[in-house]
Amino acid sequence: MAEETVEGDLGGRRHTNLPFRMAEMEFAFAIPQRYPLANEVNTIVREWYFQFNLLRNDWKKQHVSALLFGMLAFCLGSISPELWGGGDATISGVDGILAVSGFQFFQILLSILLWAWFVYQAWTLFPVMRVHAISLLVMWNGLMVSQIFFQRNNSAFPSGLNLSEMMEGTLIILVVFFFLFFFWKAVIETRDLHVEINHLHEDVRMMEIEMAEHSLKGWTAIFGVWIALIIIASWTGTRHISSYGDENYGYLIVHLLSGSISMPLFFFILWYPQRMLGNQARVRTRAALDAAIEMEGEPSNTVVKAMCPECSEPSLLAREASGALVHPCHNTGCSTMVAIGMACATCDTKMPSRLECKACGVNAPALDYFPDQDVW
Repeated sequence: MAEETVEGDLGGRRHTNLPFRMAEMEFAFAIPQRYPLANEVNTIVREWYFQFNLLRNDWKKQHVSALLFGMLAFCLGSISPELWGGGDATISGVDGILAVSGFQFFQILLSILLWAWFVYQAWTLFPVMRVHAISLLVMWNGLMVSQIFFQRNNSAFPSGLNLSEMMEGTLIILVVFFFLFFFWKAVIETRDLHVEINHLHEDVRMMEIEMAEHSLKGWTAIFGVWIALIIIASWTGTRHISSYGDENYGYLIVHLLSGSISMPLFFFILWYPQRMLGNQARVRTRAALDAAIEMEGEPSNTVVKAMCPECSEPSLLAREASGALVHPCHNTGCSTMVAIGMACATCDTKMPSRLECKACGVNAPALDYFPDQDVW
C-alpha cells in the first residue's frame, strides 16, 4: 500500500517541462552487479544516456553554430605556418607583431574575433552560468600559462623536471584547481538547495527519488573528462611550440583533437545545470548564499507570497531569501517563524510539511502553496 502511494505521488508530481524522466531511461548493456563499481558505472551511463537524449531535444542551431565557431577559432589559433618553419625566437613585442605576414596576421585577427563571438554566444545561451563560463575559460588559459612556465627551460617536460623551476607553474595550477573545485561545489550545493526547496515532501522516499532524478554523477564525470582534455591540450600545444623547428606534428594533432572535443563538453557543463535549475537560479555555494544574506542584513526578508492551491486564499507561509519555507508556529501564543519540517526554536513544536487552508480546509504539501517553476 505504501509503495502504491509513493508511485501515485510520483505520477502526480511528474515534471511537465521534461519530455522524459531519468528513471525512464533503459539501456540493454548494463554491467552485472557482481563486478566492482558496477552500480556506479551503470548510474553514470544511465545519466549520460538521459542527458544525451535531453541535449538532442533541447539544443538548437544556435548551439551548434556557436560550437562550430568556437572549434574554428581554436584551430585557427593553433595552426600557424610560421611555427612550421621554426619561427624567430629573437623577435618579440611590437617587432614580432610587425614581422608577421599579412595572411598570418589576418588569421590571428580572425581567430580572436571568432573567440569573441563564441564567448558572446555562451554568455547569451547560458544566462545562469555567465560568470562561470568566463571563469572556466580563464582557468583554461591559466593551465596554458602554467605549461609555459613548466616548459620554458625544459621543452621535454615532464621528463627531466626540476622542482626549483616549477614554482610559478605549480602555483598557477593550485589556483586553477581551487576555483574549479569551488565551481563544482557551487553546482552541487545549488542542486541540493533546489531539491530541498522545490521538491519538499514529507515522505523521505519521495525526496530520495527526486534527488536521484537530479543526480549529477554523470555531469561530474563529464566535468572531470573536460579538465583532463584541457590539460592535455595545454601540454601538447605548449610542447609543440617549445620544440619549434622539430617535425613533431603528433603533439599538434593531439592538441587539436583534445581542444576541439573539449568545446562541446564545455557547453554541456554550462547547459545541464541551467536546464536542471531553471533560468532564475543562481549557482553558488551555501557559504556564499549565507554570506550574501548576511550582507543584505535582512535574513528573514521573504521574497515569494503563498496562497492555497485550491481556493487561492493568501497563506502565512512564506519563502525566505535563503529559499527556506517558513510558517508561524501552530502552538497557541507562539508566533515564531518555523521552517517547514523543523521544530520551533521557542516552544519546540514540530512544524508539519503539509498545511491546512483555513478557508476551504484543503490539506496540501507546503510547496504546493507556491506557483510552479520552470525547472524539474
